[in-house]
Amino acid sequence: MFAFVWELALPVTIFVYCYGRIFYIIRQHNRVSGDASLGQGINMATLSAGQNVGQVQQQESEATAGVMSRTELNILQTMTAIIVCFVLCWSPASVASVVQTILVCKHVIHVRRR
Repeated sequence: MFAFVWELALPVTIFVYCYGRIFYIIRQHNRVSGDASLGQGINMATLSAGQNVGQVQQQESEATAGVMSRTELNILQTMTAIIVCFVLCWSPASVASVVQTILVCKHVIHVRRR
């Protein structure tokens, strides 16, 4: 059981905590930068050639309304994929370790009773 906690549960907990903090900081940064740009207005000289005023206003309203932007959604999907892949790759080894521990314990208990 110790191996299960050490090999799977602890790393997954650390992954989820760290990626959650990263995502939280990114969201906070986007909200702060979105709020600051609303008060100052849009400077047309800073817009790239591909952006129009409507896109910038939509991004600002999404940042302040609590709706995830496309970038935040992509980051969240990437983080989720990393965690799911880790669990899928390491869970068979962890389950095998737990099963082996249980079988060894049953065998030792069975031998001692004889």
